Amino acid sequence: MSERTIGEMVGNNLLLLFLVDETSKEGKVENDLKAQKLVFLSQKLMVQRKLKAFNYNFFRWKKGPYCADLSNDIKRLRAVGLLRKNAGQFELTDLGRSVISNCEDELADWTDFIKAIRETAREYGKFTPDELKERVYDTAVFVPKDHKLMKIRDIEEKKLILFKLSEEKARKILNLSENWQATLEIAFSKEAQDSLRMAQRDAIEGRVCDFNSL
Repeated sequence: MSERTIGEMVGNNLLLLFLVDETSKEGKVENDLKAQKLVFLSQKLMVQRKLKAFNYNFFRWKKGPYCADLSNDIKRLRAVGLLRKNAGQFELTDLGRSVISNCEDELADWTDFIKAIRETAREYGKFTPDELKERVYDTAVFVPKDHKLMKIRDIEEKKLILFKLSEEKARKILNLSENWQATLEIAFSKEAQDSLRMAQRDAIEGRVCDFNSL
């Protein structure tokens, strides 16, 4: 897995929720395979436009582009109750929709990033996971290690095929305010939520430290 800043992790998870929500208007995200391909296509489009928003590193794997960090983010969003699997597809829970709704002001400032996600959802949301996999296989990418453009189906497994854009090369960078970053960091972390609930319970039950006695 790659090194990610807290800001990148929070931005990835927020955009992932938005992508699932947008795709549900055009089709559906049936499984991890389709989620991986949709995020890959969204990030590829953003990188072409020099937009730094999704920050994943994708490798050529058995079924095309794959990122372990993305797989873990999907599991994280399900664990904290923002995303669920229902009737054979991923969908936002009421809490997940609330997060998106409360972030509308932030999202309104991310016009270029949101446009790329909506374009991806409109173009590819209607395809089944297997149909989308085949389409992505025929997508050409520049392979850093080989220094050439190749179709994904022709690239060896385990090779890096798309990496997060550096700030130096970016025309625009997705930034969250400090307050929103701190709030969403808790929303996207089961450990942080558990710690907060424990602290609240301790305070209610009087198990607090008296610093004057130390």
